[in-house]
Amino acid sequence: MIEIIRDIKIDILSGKYKCIDSYKIPKNTESWSPCPNCGLRPLVWEFDNGRATACGCGKNKYDHFSIWTESIMSHVKRNGGSALNYNSDKLMINWNYWVHNGIELEPREQLLKEGKW
Repeated sequence: MIEIIRDIKIDILSGKYKCIDSYKIPKNTESWSPCPNCGLRPLVWEFDNGRATACGCGKNKYDHFSIWTESIMSHVKRNGGSALNYNSDKLMINWNYWVHNGIELEPREQLLKEGKW
């Protein structure tokens, strides 16, 4: 695991990731599969009103590929103020599913249509 994190930090410093500085190395880094296109393990941006990934795929730090999932605040709002049953691993699950199957489980457009953000 130490080697994986070291390699990610080197890739960040080398400018291989296409994302803003808010994206961070995820917990359980070894559980995230490398992108089938660029070979990088994703960085994640997890905040109150959003959760997304970024790798080296895209044009620049503002126009890049991402896998998404519902944010904690969206879940709480939809569930009467409760975070019960919120899956904090869902972003990793969605990422790994896309890596191995080429299908987004929760496309951003679908989340927004369902009132999830």
